[in-house]
Order: sequence, then structure tokens, then C-alpha cells
Amino acid sequence: MKENGMVSGRRNFWLQNMKFAVVIGMVMILIALLVPQSNMNEILIAANLFSGIGNDVFLIVSNGILFWVAYKKKCKSLFTMVLKVDAAVWVVVHALKEIDFGELSLRPTGLPDGFPSGHTTHAFTMAFLLTVFYPRLAWLWYGCAVAISWSRIETSAHTGVQVTAGVILGIGLAWFSVDNWLKKRDSFILPERTKS
Repeated sequence: MKENGMVSGRRNFWLQNMKFAVVIGMVMILIALLVPQSNMNEILIAANLFSGIGNDVFLIVSNGILFWVAYKKKCKSLFTMVLKVDAAVWVVVHALKEIDFGELSLRPTGLPDGFPSGHTTHAFTMAFLLTVFYPRLAWLWYGCAVAISWSRIETSAHTGVQVTAGVILGIGLAWFSVDNWLKKRDSFILPERTKS
């Protein structure tokens, strides 16, 4: 009976996190497709920070947090999953950038290889993973992902469609990875504790 409660609790926890990711993803997609660039110098300065060093710090810190969790829980499969996710994001994004999607591939500057936004894909992937383990900080994780994604449009690095593709790809890769990881024998979810 305790096992059924644990499985049910884990499933509910998993569905809540997925719903939250989809809602925030939809909000970002609406921003990407409907909100034009501000063309304000102060906002461009902030966007450049989020797009550059902000993105780097978020990815380094998020990987560090996930590796720390894996180390503390002695969970080799989590460590491996994070490495695989990082590699998968890189491979999938760069493989898609090699495909000519016509005008969808063009950045706002006219340069090719813009589809999808790799910054957005990786930011949403990491936000999803961090929320699985620390759901109370979901606002922070997804706030960073949204800021990084928005910055790619504001700095003319990507179009709204390219950022939209990154949001969908990031959530999809993270969902697939965590869903597979939960099937591992040593998998766990930190905040998921049943009261039985």
C-alpha cells in the first residue's frame, strides 16, 4: 500500500511540474511571438547581459547544482543524465541548425543557422530539471530561462519563431530525459515525500 502511495505521489508531483513547464513555456512563446523589440538602449544593455554572461552563469550554476544533488545522493544515474542532457541539447540544436529551413533559419540580422535558439533550448531544459528537484524555486529557474530567451529576441540574435522552437525543444528534451531517468533503479525526487 505504501508503494502505491509513493508511485501516486511521484506521478502527481511529475504532472504538476510538467503543467508548470507548459504554462511558463506558453507564456514565453506568447512573449516571443507578440512582444516586439523595445529599441531602448537601457533594455538592450540588460538583454546583452542576460544573453551573454547571464546565460553562462545560469548554465554553470544549474549544472553545478544538479551534479551536487547527484553527489550528495550518490546517484550515478542522475550525474549521467545531466551529462547526456547537456550533450543532447548541443547535438540536437546544432543538427537542426544544419538543416535549411528557408527563412525560418535566418536570424533577424540575415545570418543563417538561427533555428532553433540554442540558448533558449538549454535554458528551458535546465529550468525543467532544476524544478524537478527544487520546485519551490521554479519561479527563479523559469525566470532565468524566460529572461535568457527574451534577451535573444531583444538583441536580434533570434526571431520569435526560433525562440519558440527552443522553448518546445527544451521542455521536450528535459521531459524525455527525466521520464527515462525515473525508470532507473536509483532515481529519486528530492521534494517528493509521501505522508503515510
